[in-house]
Order: sequence, then C-alpha cells, then structure tokens
Amino acid sequence: MRIVSKLRGFNGSDLDIILKRTLRNLLRERITKFAFICLIVIFLIGLLGPALAPYDYNEQQLTADGQLNRYAPPSIDHPLGTNDRGEDVLSRLLVGARTTLITGLLAGSLMLILGLSIGVTAGYVGGRTESLLMRFVDFMYGIPFIPFAIVLITFFGAGFYTTIAIIGLVLWRFIARVIRSQVLQIKQRPYIMAAKASGASTPWIIRKHILPNIANMAALFFAMGVGLAILEQAGLSFIGVTDPFTPTWGIMIRNAHQSGRIAEAWWWSFPPGIMISLTVLSLYLLGRGYESVTGEDEVIV
Repeated sequence: MRIVSKLRGFNGSDLDIILKRTLRNLLRERITKFAFICLIVIFLIGLLGPALAPYDYNEQQLTADGQLNRYAPPSIDHPLGTNDRGEDVLSRLLVGARTTLITGLLAGSLMLILGLSIGVTAGYVGGRTESLLMRFVDFMYGIPFIPFAIVLITFFGAGFYTTIAIIGLVLWRFIARVIRSQVLQIKQRPYIMAAKASGASTPWIIRKHILPNIANMAALFFAMGVGLAILEQAGLSFIGVTDPFTPTWGIMIRNAHQSGRIAEAWWWSFPPGIMISLTVLSLYLLGRGYESVTGEDEVIV
C-alpha cells in the first residue's frame, strides 16, 4: 500500500508525479498501450473528423453520366465506398465520430455524477438515508432500459440531447451500488474515524478522504459508462428511436440494415460496427488497466 500524501493537501508537484507514474505503469502492458493508442486515434478522429472528411457527409456523389453513384465499392475516390443515397461512407464515418463520442462522454459523465453522488451518500451517511437511496437504486434496476427509453423519447422527442439525458439518467444504477460497497469499507479506516472524532464535517471527510480513495474506481466506471452509452445509443439508433438526421455510427448501421443490402454493401456496415467495438473495447481495457495500476494506492490527507 502506498500512501501518497499524509496529513497535508496535494500540491502541484504531487499530482504531476502521480500522473506521470500512473501513465508509465499503465503503458507497461502491451494491451493497455494498444487501447491507449486506439483511443487517442479515435478521439483525434472525433476532433478533426469533419475537417478530414473528403466530402460533405450528406453530399450525394454522381457518376460520369450524372446518375447517383449508389453502392459503389471502395475505390481511390471513395476509400469506403458509397451508400444507397450515393453518400461517401468514409466522410459519414469521420463526421459521425464526433457525435458518437460526444454522446458517450456526456452520458458517461452524467452516469458517473449520479452514481457517485448516490453511492457515496448512501455508503457514508448510512441509516435511513442509505435505505431510502438504495431502495431507489433497486427501483431503477427494475426499469428495462429500451422500453423505458422508447416511452420517454415518444413524449420528449428523438432529440440528440434527449437521448443523452435518458441514457445518463437510467444507467447510473450499477455505479451507485458498487461505489456504496467501496465507501462502506473505506469509512471504517482509522484515519477517517480519527477525522470524525476530531469534529470534521461530513462534506470535508468525503472531499478529503472518501473521493481520493475511490478515484481509481471512478475512472474505471467512467470508462465503462462512456462505452455503455455508445453501445446503448447505437442500439436506440438501430431500432429507430433517435434522431435519424444526426450522423452517428449507430445511424449508419441502421441505415445499412434498412437498405436490405447490409451483406452485399459490407463497406457500409462494417466500418461503423468495427469503430464502435474498438472504442468500447479500448475504453474497457484502459479503465481496467488504470484500476489495476492504482488499485493499491491509498490517499491519506
């Protein structure tokens, strides 16, 4: 067990040393190094995708005789071919990366905030507060996500941010339950008992003792939350309850399936599916790797 800081707050050099050491340990394993590189590339695509796209994402391509260039296989002009409307698949893949990642990051952040807030409060405060919050978590576990999301989208519309809010407001439940269990263990440690005896307030103890010691688990759950949000958004897109005009990888797969030529026009359906799988897998591997290299750290402030 490593004690990072004892009876004092972090300073800039402490944090810098911790981050450098964590990153160095994280990149020792080939699998986590691969996941890290993949995520860097994917996030760069999300950031620069619209600028890198060779065509506008909804620009219809024409053949030499003026006809729509539909279902064109990969070529020099269209490295990933075209779809049923003659649109360049590579351009749509690059543009769709940004909205897909934004969905994952925003919904994952919302899941983490709600899960941490409820899990930490229930685990540390205990008593009637814990019972009430955990019954609410149990109630949320009883809600099937897809049918519930369809009902909410029917009422509030299939907007981009509506989808993000629904994903984040429903799927935080697994984070809250595990965080509560972790906090129940941490609050029994001697230095937290001493802080209580010295008259420290509950918010101070949570901020100074509890949160630093669950940071590694929070990082893992954030990575899992982002990946889960991307998967669920793709699922909702596939069944047709999200905004069809917002370019995402899930919408690309849905459109390919609806065309009835998902097998023949493999260049249309495979790339977004591979990108979703690679993103989610890389997030999970990096989150697991981070948890393993920081799992033995204990922060005492």
